[in-house]
Amino acid sequence: MTDEALRGRGAEGQRCRGAEESGASITSAPPRLSSSAQRVTIAGIPVANLTEDEAVALIDELISQGGPHYAAVVNAAKVVAASRDEKLKRVLIEADFVTADGMSVVWASRVLGQPLKQRVTGIDLFQRLVEHAARAGLSVYFLGARDDSVRGTVERLTAGHPNLRVVGYRNGYFAPSESASVADEIKKSAADILFVAMGSPTQEYWICTNLVRTGVRFALGVGGSFDHISGHVPRAPRWMQRLGLEWFHRLVREPRRLWRRYLIGNLAFIRLIVRQRL
Repeated sequence: MTDEALRGRGAEGQRCRGAEESGASITSAPPRLSSSAQRVTIAGIPVANLTEDEAVALIDELISQGGPHYAAVVNAAKVVAASRDEKLKRVLIEADFVTADGMSVVWASRVLGQPLKQRVTGIDLFQRLVEHAARAGLSVYFLGARDDSVRGTVERLTAGHPNLRVVGYRNGYFAPSESASVADEIKKSAADILFVAMGSPTQEYWICTNLVRTGVRFALGVGGSFDHISGHVPRAPRWMQRLGLEWFHRLVREPRRLWRRYLIGNLAFIRLIVRQRL
């Protein structure tokens, strides 16, 4: 997918929920968390202080309320990107809640004196929600990645969860002008939960712009999860995940593509946290 196509899809990303119908920009309202949940502000992004179990319980509560709702996850790179992209920052602020996808965000919360309970990654939350959907009889739709990745993801997940109600899936390679028809296709499927794997910030922009039109009760951007679940891209070993070194695993695998994001980006993240701490 070209950079131009990605930028084109995000052109209307400043509108969320029902705002696209009125033409209004999204507000800076805080995430709609339950009263028991707290938030830790990381460089202007309110991150929910939730465990993985609490995040799943909160999503179940949101789904029971009806839609539309969506959540997002952030790592150091996304926090830095949001500090430079007001559109992305507002999309994250408008989410029902945001969790710490990267261990660097958890470390930052400790430096700021408001430690997060747990790292809640997009891929782990994705897998937990799939399990929950299979048990609760909720229908799911998968959008994003290449054909072989999304198809492989569906095959693996349905094999592992025979009761999972997959009502549709499609790849993430389509022109900006096709977004409305894709959203309409999802609405016709009557999906309860939508998983979007387009990478950031494309997936956040797409969810924000098309959430209401899809008719889903809850949406989650899951980044490269389809590539990992389908087996096309191996995830870091468990010990690296525990130590928060998945970024290093990815850097070693794709140094030319990722060195700037992780090395320069991490320094930018540290500067943001130091500035906030001071």
